[in-house]
Amino acid sequence: MFITNANPSWQLGRLSDLIAVRYGKNHKKLADGIYPVYGSGGIMRYAEKPLYDKESVLIPRKGTLNNVMYVNKPFWSVDTMFFTEMKLPNVAKFVFHFVKSKDLASLNAGSAVPSMTTDILNAMELSIPDANTLYKFENIVAPMYQAMQQNTQQSSKLAELRDSLLPRLMSGEIDVTDIQI
Repeated sequence: MFITNANPSWQLGRLSDLIAVRYGKNHKKLADGIYPVYGSGGIMRYAEKPLYDKESVLIPRKGTLNNVMYVNKPFWSVDTMFFTEMKLPNVAKFVFHFVKSKDLASLNAGSAVPSMTTDILNAMELSIPDANTLYKFENIVAPMYQAMQQNTQQSSKLAELRDSLLPRLMSGEIDVTDIQI
């Protein structure tokens, strides 16, 4: 849709035309809560309040630079992770796939610790699809993202169930000898 069928009339622009890159913040003074706290390696913990509550693409600033993430629920982002604010409607998933397709590690700006800068991100060139194409893309992929989210939630519930039943099964508290399979 964006590569083999790219429309030559699409405007050539920079990533900064689509998003505003924001810095994460220190989370250590936050109490525990329900909002995921993201670092460059993924969820670190859950905190009492979110830093941002809209759809966003999280881009590592330090560490594992290629671990780009898409989020669509309130979250906190630590200072080793950028979060993004969308400047256009229906653009977050497009931005996620665009940034995810880049080898950010090869753009490393650090010497000892792999590092990314806002200047590097903002300067990335891309063809910007028209609003109608972005709307169509959103309608195609949104149900897929919803299904992935539901699968993740179901997998977590099943893991909790396994973790609560397995010790009881192993200790003999639950007897399964009479179950016919």
